[in-house]
This record gives sequence, structure tokens and C-alpha cells, in this order.
Amino acid sequence: MNAQEINELIDSEFEDYLDDSDDDPTWKSPHDVNLSNESDSESEEIKINRCLFPKTTHLNEISHISDSEDEITDIHNPPVRQKKHTNPESEPDRQWRVDDKVTNAFIFNPENELTGINPDLFDCMIDGSPLDFYKLLVNDEMIEKIVIETNKYAVQQISSKHISPHSRLTKWRDTNIIEMKQFFGTLIWTGLVQLPSYELYWSSSEIFKTKFGTIISRNRFEILLQMIHFADNSQIDKNNRLFKLGTLIDDVMLNSNMCMKPGKSFCIDESLIKFMGRLSFKQYIKNKRNKFGIKLFKLCIHPCYTLAVKVYCGKEAAPDFNVGSKIVQELSEPFLNFGRTLVVDNWYTSVELAELLNRQQTHLVGTLRTNRKSNPKEVTKKKLKKNEIVSLRSSSNILVLKWRDKRELCMISSEHDSEMVEVCVRGKTTLKPRVVLDYNEGKSPIDLADQMSSYSNPLRRTVKWYKKVVLDTLLNIAVVNAHVLFTQVTNNKISITDFRTALVESLITQNIEPEPISYSQITTIKHKLIKASKSRCHKCYSIMVKEKGRQHSQKYSKKTSTKCEGCDKYYCVDCFFEDHKFHDPPKR
Repeated sequence: MNAQEINELIDSEFEDYLDDSDDDPTWKSPHDVNLSNESDSESEEIKINRCLFPKTTHLNEISHISDSEDEITDIHNPPVRQKKHTNPESEPDRQWRVDDKVTNAFIFNPENELTGINPDLFDCMIDGSPLDFYKLLVNDEMIEKIVIETNKYAVQQISSKHISPHSRLTKWRDTNIIEMKQFFGTLIWTGLVQLPSYELYWSSSEIFKTKFGTIISRNRFEILLQMIHFADNSQIDKNNRLFKLGTLIDDVMLNSNMCMKPGKSFCIDESLIKFMGRLSFKQYIKNKRNKFGIKLFKLCIHPCYTLAVKVYCGKEAAPDFNVGSKIVQELSEPFLNFGRTLVVDNWYTSVELAELLNRQQTHLVGTLRTNRKSNPKEVTKKKLKKNEIVSLRSSSNILVLKWRDKRELCMISSEHDSEMVEVCVRGKTTLKPRVVLDYNEGKSPIDLADQMSSYSNPLRRTVKWYKKVVLDTLLNIAVVNAHVLFTQVTNNKISITDFRTALVESLITQNIEPEPISYSQITTIKHKLIKASKSRCHKCYSIMVKEKGRQHSQKYSKKTSTKCEGCDKYYCVDCFFEDHKFHDPPKR
């Protein structure tokens, strides 16, 4: 390119910027005086560049003028550095058309595999107790892992630091499987009977009176809570933030998958374990009830059964996908290529993700953010009136739909068309897109699972983060899963609170030798007769049942208006003194 061609180019491209008077400036700079030894064409080109661009701009940074004389880029709109596409394979040749109701018809369960509850459970667990179903998910091998790591951690703590003679660690003794089950039962109990602090469960005050002291002493409970561990600290992996969680979460999820397989649909969403302490990957989600905490990604199926859990510990986006798409790929991988439908919210969805799942024989249904790069602008930018709808379908049969009710709602689906159905809302009939109704139904399992876990939650603020995550899995997620299995296999529709209560009763009555009770503990129990409404004498009724049967005893057994305050049982005066043979306190 010679100087004359460059001058003509500049004149044509900069008509709005250059002065067209006869006294046009000469393209010369004082800095060009020393360049007289160079060729005329080269010096002219350098002069032009120095006049057009600041002195700080180097020639090798200028991309406005192409190396080829036949191709000149637009100087007003210089090329921008190209960003990576979300998924390069799905970008080319994507065309949008009016919805013609053509969808991808995937065959659900093409090989006719078993889905739903494992049929073996109906054969062997039809009369199972809540504890039996809980042990399907949290078995003795898993509890033995906790016992081994807890004992190991206690030894490490005792040997690594100077311990005060009054420290609880000086009285540490190794725990075992039976005591650990009892400890878990006590923790679940603290969720059912909630008090401000753990110490109050062993208070002798009449206000906080419980029977925790008959199960485990306060010191033993607190030392177990302090020492409980799930991985060997001597083998710590500093590159793994989740090392201290061990393998227990994966073990619970593996057992859950053995008991139930997803049906036609499954959903993925995040949950939050409340945590206010210091943690590098602590999250803030303003729409959650507990706004600060540790984020878990869950995969759930109907009604509220959890099949996969991933702890979020920072951004880990894959080269071709955002974080949400990567999470979907990781959690849903075992359930793809089956003709199922995945339901997610707008944090995960995109046209690229829907196309990727299409290639894996899986439908995607969810809400959609209007600022996604690959969205059709004819849909996302269109202003709608109430009950209006607009939709387009891509060349890969992905439907993007926008509908306005009280506000605009954008949806994406590879399974639906833009069909509107009648629904009754507050006694009035109205029209809604079917995709919205199916989304609300498909998203309910994870919301219900979080709701069930929140009832009688045993987790406390003072527990360390990794203990909270594992205990949430063992005492909330596993309990809710066991409750789902119990109600569907035995057809016994009990509430989650009743299920937890039955589980506590089974766990705390394990065959374990009780700790010796001190005399000071005995004296705090007040056995004395107090006035009460009339009822059968406990001892008289028991004796009569053995001699003459229950029906006769209910009719003729003696009634009394006194009961023991300590035992909370009705006694006549004679039976009270016979059952409460007082002895002198031991000499000290």
C-alpha cells in the first residue's frame, strides 16, 4: 500500500473528523526528522500512524489496518478480542422459527430398567421400623469409620498439646459403635426438644428438666462432640478443601441410589447450611431463609428424596461451560441417556445446556435469564401485556417462551410447546403455559426436602463447619430419605417428627453400660408425693393385670389422687413407699 492509497483511505474514513479546508495539515511530526534515511513509502506510513495514534501506541498493537492490501477493517469499529463461546459445538447454524410444536421425542427407559423404589425392599422391609430404614442409608460400616477417626483424632490431640489436669481430655476413653449411635440419637433428640444451649439439657432446674442425664453425661456428650472426626488429619490433602468431610457424604448418596432410582423427572438446585463463622467459600444468598452459609447442590426426585450432593467450595467453571452447567453435568451424569427430564432454575439454564442435554437424550425444563447471550432477542426484548405470550423454537427444537402474568417470565424447554391450559386460581379460571405448571411441579422435590430437613433441625451454631456438613447429611438428609422409604414401603403415613421420635427411641436404647451416677446427681431427683387429678395407681394396676387380666383391671383397679413428682407416675401411699425404698446416702 503506497502513501497515496493511505491518504485516500484516511480522507474517505475520517470525513466527519478532519478539516476539509484548503489549509489541510501536512502529516509530519518533529519526531520524523531523523527518519530521512528510510524509504519514502515507509516514512510516510510511519508519519501517518504517529499522527493518527498517540505516542504510547506501538505499531504491533494496531489492528485497524490489515496486513493485506485487499482487506481493510473498519477504523470506527475496530475488531474486539473474541471471547470464548459457552459451547462452541452448539453455536453454528442455530436458527429460530415460530413454534411449530415439533419437539424431540425421547423414549423414557428404553431398556425397561427398574425405576423407583428397589423392589427387594417390599419383600424384606415391609414390617421394618424407622431404625431399619435409617440403617439402609447409614450402616454400621459408616459409623465404624467415624468411631475409628474419632478415636484417632482424640489420641492426636492428647499427644500434640499440653493438657491441663482439669481438662476433659484427661478422662477420654475410646468410643465404640453403640455409643456413637446413642450419641447420634441424642443429637436428633436436641432437635426435637430445643433449648438455648447444650448445657441446659442436663440442668437440674425444673424449667429445663429432661432425661438426657439418664442416657449420657454432659461431659461425655461434649467431649464426643468436640472429638468427632471423619478423616485422618495425619493424611491431610492441602489441595482439597473438603478433605475433612471424608467419604461419608458419598457413602450416604451411594446407599440412597441403591434404594431408589429416579423416574421420569429429577431436579437440581442449591441449599444452604447456616454458618456464620469464617470460611473462604461461605456464601450469601439473599432469597434464602438463612442467608449466610455453606452452599450444597442437590439432585432430588419425587417426593423429596435426595440422590446426589455436591458441596460448593468456589468457582470451578469448565473451559466450555459456566459453573451452573458444570454442576448439572456432574450431578446428572449417572441419569442421562434415559429419556428423563431435568428441571432447574435460571442460574443453570441456557440454550447451550439444553442442546448439550439433547445430545444425551435428556429434556431440560426451567426458567431462563433474559440476558443469556444465545437467547433469541425477538422473545427476550419483546414487551408483553398481561396474559400475552411469545415463543420461538430453535433448529435443535429448543423452545424459548416468554409469558406475562403479574410480571414477565421467561422459560426454556426441549420437551414442551407453547400450549396454554386452564387452571383455577383463587376461584377464577385463567390460562397458563403448560411448561410453567410442569416446572412448578418438577421443582417441588428439593423445596420439600429442605422443608422436611428444617423441622426439628439438630444443628447448632457452635459446631465447626465440616461437622455441620457431615451431620446435616447424616441427621437431616439421610433421615428424610429414610422417612420417604419408610412411608412408601410400609404404607405407614407418619409425620417426619414422629419418625424422628421413633428413631431417637431406638438409638438411645442401644445396649451400652451406663456411666456411674454420682450421689449429687441422685439427690437432684425429687421423689415425693404430690396432689394430682385421679388416675389408677401404677403398681396396683400392674399387679392386677398379671392376676386377672387387663379388662378386669381397667374396671376394678384402685384409683388415687397422688403421684410421684420424680417418676411422674400415680401411686397410692402404700405403693409409693414400697417402690421408693430410701437408703441413707453413702458415706464420703
